[in-house]
Amino acid sequence: MNKVLIIGGSGLIGQSLVQFFINNNFKVGALSRYCKSKNNQFINYAVDVLDYENLELVVSQYDFVINCVGQITNPINECVSINTIGIKNIVEAVKKNGNYLIHLSTVAVYGSASSVTEETAVEPESVYGSLKYFSEYQISQNLKNYVILRISNLYGKFQVKGILAYILRSFHNNEKTLFFDNDGSLKRYYLHINDLSSIIKLILYKRLQGVYNLIGSDFLTIKQLITLSEKVLDYSFDVQYEVKQPIENIDNIDNTKLVEQVDYILQHNIENYLKNFKQ
Repeated sequence: MNKVLIIGGSGLIGQSLVQFFINNNFKVGALSRYCKSKNNQFINYAVDVLDYENLELVVSQYDFVINCVGQITNPINECVSINTIGIKNIVEAVKKNGNYLIHLSTVAVYGSASSVTEETAVEPESVYGSLKYFSEYQISQNLKNYVILRISNLYGKFQVKGILAYILRSFHNNEKTLFFDNDGSLKRYYLHINDLSSIIKLILYKRLQGVYNLIGSDFLTIKQLITLSEKVLDYSFDVQYEVKQPIENIDNIDNTKLVEQVDYILQHNIENYLKNFKQ
Protein backbone atom coordinates (compact mmCIF):
# COMPACT_ATOMS: atom_id res chain seq x y z
CA MET A 1 0.00 0.00 0.00
CA ASN A 2 1.32 3.46 -0.94
CA LYS A 3 2.04 5.62 2.09
CA VAL A 4 1.51 9.38 1.87
CA LEU A 5 2.21 12.02 4.52
CA ILE A 6 0.25 15.28 4.41
CA ILE A 7 2.22 18.06 6.13
CA GLY A 8 -0.24 20.72 7.20
CA GLY A 9 -3.05 18.20 7.55
CA SER A 10 -5.39 20.41 9.55
CA GLY A 11 -5.96 23.18 6.97
CA LEU A 12 -8.31 23.46 3.99
CA ILE A 13 -5.97 21.69 1.59
CA GLY A 14 -4.66 19.23 4.15
CA GLN A 15 -8.04 18.00 5.40
CA SER A 16 -9.30 17.53 1.85
CA LEU A 17 -6.17 15.64 0.77
CA VAL A 18 -6.30 13.38 3.82
CA GLN A 19 -9.87 12.33 3.08
CA PHE A 20 -9.18 11.98 -0.65
CA PHE A 21 -6.21 9.66 -0.21
CA ILE A 22 -8.04 7.58 2.41
CA ASN A 23 -10.85 7.11 -0.11
CA ASN A 24 -8.26 6.02 -2.67
CA ASN A 25 -6.80 3.30 -0.42
CA PHE A 26 -3.56 5.00 0.61
CA LYS A 27 -2.04 4.67 4.04
CA VAL A 28 -2.29 8.28 5.20
CA GLY A 29 -0.48 10.31 7.84
CA ALA A 30 -1.42 13.89 8.73
CA LEU A 31 1.13 16.12 10.41
CA SER A 32 0.31 19.47 12.00
CA ARG A 33 1.19 21.43 15.10
CA TYR A 34 -2.10 20.56 16.72
CA CYS A 35 -4.07 17.34 16.27
CA LYS A 36 -7.67 18.50 16.12
CA SER A 37 -9.17 15.01 16.40
CA LYS A 38 -8.37 11.34 16.56
CA ASN A 39 -9.31 9.17 13.62
CA ASN A 40 -8.76 5.47 13.08
CA GLN A 41 -8.64 5.97 9.31
CA PHE A 42 -5.27 7.72 9.39
CA ILE A 43 -2.39 8.53 11.73
CA ASN A 44 -2.36 12.02 13.22
CA TYR A 45 0.97 13.53 14.27
CA ALA A 46 1.18 16.60 16.52
CA VAL A 47 4.57 17.74 15.24
CA ASP A 48 5.79 21.23 14.37
CA VAL A 49 7.81 21.51 11.14
CA LEU A 50 10.24 23.65 13.15
CA ASP A 51 11.07 20.52 15.19
CA TYR A 52 13.46 18.70 12.82
CA GLU A 53 14.12 15.56 14.84
CA ASN A 54 10.46 14.59 15.28
CA LEU A 55 9.61 15.73 11.75
CA GLU A 56 12.31 13.53 10.22
CA LEU A 57 11.16 10.56 12.29
CA VAL A 58 7.66 10.85 10.81
CA VAL A 59 8.84 11.50 7.24
CA SER A 60 10.97 8.33 7.34
CA GLN A 61 7.81 6.20 7.56
CA TYR A 62 6.30 7.35 4.24
CA ASP A 63 6.91 7.09 0.49
CA PHE A 64 5.34 10.39 -0.56
CA VAL A 65 5.24 13.75 1.19
CA ILE A 66 2.77 16.49 0.25
CA ASN A 67 3.61 19.84 1.80
CA CYS A 68 0.66 22.14 2.43
CA VAL A 69 2.26 24.38 5.07
CA GLY A 70 3.46 27.89 4.44
CA GLN A 71 0.10 29.45 3.58
CA ILE A 72 -0.58 32.98 4.72
CA THR A 73 -0.87 33.18 8.50
CA ASN A 74 -1.13 35.81 11.21
CA PRO A 75 1.06 36.88 12.85
CA ILE A 76 3.31 37.15 9.79
CA ASN A 77 6.39 36.05 11.73
CA GLU A 78 4.89 32.54 11.86
CA CYS A 79 4.59 32.56 8.08
CA VAL A 80 8.23 33.65 7.86
CA SER A 81 9.43 30.88 10.18
CA ILE A 82 7.47 28.16 8.37
CA ASN A 83 8.64 29.24 4.91
CA THR A 84 12.29 29.47 5.97
CA ILE A 85 13.24 27.16 8.84
CA GLY A 86 10.20 24.91 8.38
CA ILE A 87 10.81 24.34 4.66
CA LYS A 88 14.53 23.80 5.33
CA ASN A 89 13.62 21.05 7.79
CA ILE A 90 11.20 19.42 5.36
CA VAL A 91 13.82 19.50 2.59
CA GLU A 92 16.47 17.94 4.81
CA ALA A 93 14.11 15.21 6.05
CA VAL A 94 12.95 14.36 2.52
CA LYS A 95 16.51 14.36 1.20
CA LYS A 96 17.67 12.02 3.96
CA ASN A 97 14.87 9.52 3.39
CA GLY A 98 14.52 9.72 -0.40
CA ASN A 99 10.82 10.62 -0.46
CA TYR A 100 9.02 12.10 -3.44
CA LEU A 101 7.94 15.64 -2.46
CA ILE A 102 4.92 17.48 -3.81
CA HIS A 103 5.18 21.10 -2.70
CA LEU A 104 2.14 23.37 -2.98
CA SER A 105 3.10 26.91 -3.88
CA THR A 106 1.14 29.81 -5.40
CA VAL A 107 0.81 31.83 -8.59
CA ALA A 108 1.35 34.88 -6.35
CA VAL A 109 5.10 34.41 -6.92
CA TYR A 110 4.68 36.00 -10.37
CA GLY A 111 3.35 39.31 -9.09
CA SER A 112 1.31 41.23 -11.68
CA ALA A 113 1.66 40.42 -15.38
CA SER A 114 -0.27 40.23 -18.63
CA SER A 115 0.65 36.57 -19.19
CA VAL A 116 2.88 34.03 -17.43
CA THR A 117 4.31 30.56 -17.97
CA GLU A 118 6.54 28.55 -15.65
CA GLU A 119 9.51 30.19 -17.38
CA THR A 120 8.37 33.74 -16.58
CA ALA A 121 10.61 35.57 -14.13
CA VAL A 122 9.03 35.79 -10.70
CA GLU A 123 8.35 39.27 -9.30
CA PRO A 124 6.30 38.83 -6.10
CA GLU A 125 4.58 41.94 -4.79
CA SER A 126 3.73 40.74 -1.28
CA VAL A 127 5.55 39.27 1.69
CA TYR A 128 3.58 36.08 1.18
CA GLY A 129 4.56 35.74 -2.50
CA SER A 130 8.20 36.41 -1.64
CA LEU A 131 8.23 33.79 1.11
CA LYS A 132 6.59 31.19 -1.11
CA TYR A 133 9.21 31.73 -3.77
CA PHE A 134 11.96 31.41 -1.18
CA SER A 135 10.45 28.04 -0.25
CA GLU A 136 10.56 27.02 -3.91
CA TYR A 137 14.19 28.10 -4.11
CA GLN A 138 15.20 25.98 -1.13
CA ILE A 139 13.54 22.93 -2.68
CA SER A 140 14.90 23.38 -6.21
CA GLN A 141 18.44 23.93 -4.97
CA ASN A 142 18.56 20.92 -2.66
CA LEU A 143 16.30 18.20 -4.07
CA LYS A 144 15.91 16.28 -7.32
CA ASN A 145 12.82 14.16 -6.62
CA TYR A 146 10.16 16.85 -6.32
CA VAL A 147 7.39 18.76 -8.04
CA ILE A 148 6.31 22.32 -7.24
CA LEU A 149 2.72 23.28 -8.04
CA ARG A 150 1.94 26.98 -8.41
CA ILE A 151 -1.75 26.97 -7.59
CA SER A 152 -4.47 29.54 -8.17
CA ASN A 153 -7.15 30.45 -5.59
CA LEU A 154 -8.79 27.45 -3.96
CA TYR A 155 -12.33 26.93 -2.71
CA GLY A 156 -14.29 24.06 -1.21
CA LYS A 157 -15.22 22.28 2.00
CA PHE A 158 -13.47 23.40 5.23
CA GLN A 159 -12.64 26.82 3.72
CA VAL A 160 -12.55 29.71 6.18
CA LYS A 161 -10.21 32.10 4.34
CA GLY A 162 -10.38 33.75 0.94
CA ILE A 163 -12.74 35.93 -1.07
CA LEU A 164 -15.40 33.31 -1.77
CA ALA A 165 -15.46 32.15 1.86
CA TYR A 166 -15.93 35.77 2.93
CA ILE A 167 -18.87 36.21 0.57
CA LEU A 168 -20.57 32.97 1.63
CA ARG A 169 -20.00 33.61 5.34
CA SER A 170 -21.63 37.03 4.96
CA PHE A 171 -24.57 35.47 3.12
CA HIS A 172 -24.95 32.75 5.76
CA ASN A 173 -24.91 35.36 8.55
CA ASN A 174 -27.30 37.62 6.62
CA GLU A 175 -24.70 40.39 6.51
CA LYS A 176 -25.11 42.75 3.59
CA THR A 177 -21.93 44.81 3.71
CA LEU A 178 -18.72 43.61 2.08
CA PHE A 179 -15.41 45.48 2.26
CA PHE A 180 -12.51 45.05 -0.17
CA ASP A 181 -9.09 46.70 -0.06
CA ASN A 182 -8.99 47.29 -3.82
CA ASP A 183 -11.19 48.69 -6.56
CA GLY A 184 -12.81 45.34 -7.41
CA SER A 185 -10.63 44.63 -10.46
CA LEU A 186 -8.67 41.91 -8.65
CA LYS A 187 -8.57 38.90 -11.00
CA ARG A 188 -8.24 35.31 -9.87
CA TYR A 189 -8.53 31.80 -11.27
CA TYR A 190 -10.56 29.55 -8.94
CA LEU A 191 -9.84 25.84 -8.46
CA HIS A 192 -11.98 23.48 -6.39
CA ILE A 193 -10.09 21.56 -3.71
CA ASN A 194 -11.47 18.22 -4.96
CA ASP A 195 -10.09 18.89 -8.44
CA LEU A 196 -6.74 19.74 -6.87
CA SER A 197 -6.75 16.45 -4.95
CA SER A 198 -7.50 14.40 -8.07
CA ILE A 199 -4.74 16.11 -10.04
CA ILE A 200 -2.22 15.62 -7.25
CA LYS A 201 -2.90 11.88 -7.30
CA LEU A 202 -2.21 11.77 -11.05
CA ILE A 203 0.98 13.77 -10.57
CA LEU A 204 2.06 11.44 -7.78
CA TYR A 205 1.62 8.36 -9.97
CA LYS A 206 3.56 9.94 -12.84
CA ARG A 207 6.28 11.30 -10.54
CA LEU A 208 6.45 14.58 -12.42
CA GLN A 209 9.54 16.70 -11.81
CA GLY A 210 9.90 20.48 -11.84
CA VAL A 211 7.51 23.43 -11.63
CA TYR A 212 3.94 23.50 -12.96
CA ASN A 213 1.10 26.03 -12.99
CA LEU A 214 -2.22 24.62 -11.79
CA ILE A 215 -5.32 26.77 -12.26
CA GLY A 216 -9.09 26.41 -12.22
CA SER A 217 -11.55 27.00 -15.04
CA ASP A 218 -13.27 30.02 -13.45
CA PHE A 219 -11.51 33.34 -14.04
CA LEU A 220 -13.26 36.25 -12.35
CA THR A 221 -12.71 39.71 -10.97
CA ILE A 222 -14.11 40.43 -7.51
CA LYS A 223 -16.94 42.40 -9.11
CA GLN A 224 -17.79 39.49 -11.42
CA LEU A 225 -17.68 37.03 -8.52
CA ILE A 226 -20.06 39.17 -6.48
CA THR A 227 -22.44 39.54 -9.44
CA LEU A 228 -22.47 35.77 -9.92
CA SER A 229 -22.96 35.18 -6.19
CA GLU A 230 -25.88 37.62 -6.01
CA LYS A 231 -27.53 35.95 -9.00
CA VAL A 232 -27.20 32.37 -7.76
CA LEU A 233 -27.89 33.12 -4.08
CA ASP A 234 -30.70 35.54 -4.91
CA TYR A 235 -29.16 38.02 -2.52
CA SER A 236 -28.00 41.63 -2.69
CA PHE A 237 -24.77 42.86 -1.10
CA ASP A 238 -23.71 46.39 -0.25
CA VAL A 239 -20.14 46.33 -1.57
CA GLN A 240 -17.58 48.94 -0.57
CA TYR A 241 -14.26 49.17 -2.40
CA GLU A 242 -11.11 51.15 -1.79
CA VAL A 243 -9.83 53.33 -4.63
CA LYS A 244 -6.70 51.25 -5.00
CA GLN A 245 -5.28 48.99 -7.69
CA PRO A 246 -4.89 45.34 -6.60
CA ILE A 247 -1.54 43.56 -6.50
CA GLU A 248 -0.65 40.20 -8.04
CA ASN A 249 -3.09 40.66 -10.91
CA ILE A 250 -2.42 38.34 -13.85
CA ASP A 251 -4.45 38.42 -17.06
CA ASN A 252 -3.47 34.95 -18.25
CA ILE A 253 -1.76 31.99 -16.57
CA ASP A 254 -0.58 29.34 -18.99
CA ASN A 255 -1.01 25.77 -17.69
CA THR A 256 -0.12 24.01 -20.97
CA LYS A 257 2.94 22.36 -19.45
CA LEU A 258 0.82 20.42 -16.93
CA VAL A 259 -2.03 19.66 -19.34
CA GLU A 260 0.44 18.04 -21.73
CA GLN A 261 1.75 15.77 -18.96
CA VAL A 262 -1.41 14.89 -17.03
CA ASP A 263 -4.78 13.99 -18.54
CA TYR A 264 -7.40 15.55 -16.29
CA ILE A 265 -10.83 17.14 -16.55
CA LEU A 266 -12.00 19.68 -13.98
CA GLN A 267 -15.26 18.51 -12.39
CA HIS A 268 -16.27 21.62 -10.45
CA ASN A 269 -17.15 25.26 -11.06
CA ILE A 270 -18.13 28.15 -8.83
CA GLU A 271 -21.70 28.50 -10.10
CA ASN A 272 -22.59 24.92 -9.13
CA TYR A 273 -20.72 25.33 -5.85
CA LEU A 274 -22.85 28.38 -5.02
CA LYS A 275 -26.04 26.50 -5.96
CA ASN A 276 -25.14 23.64 -3.64
CA PHE A 277 -24.28 26.07 -0.85
CA LYS A 278 -27.67 27.75 -1.17
CA GLN A 279 -29.41 24.39 -0.82
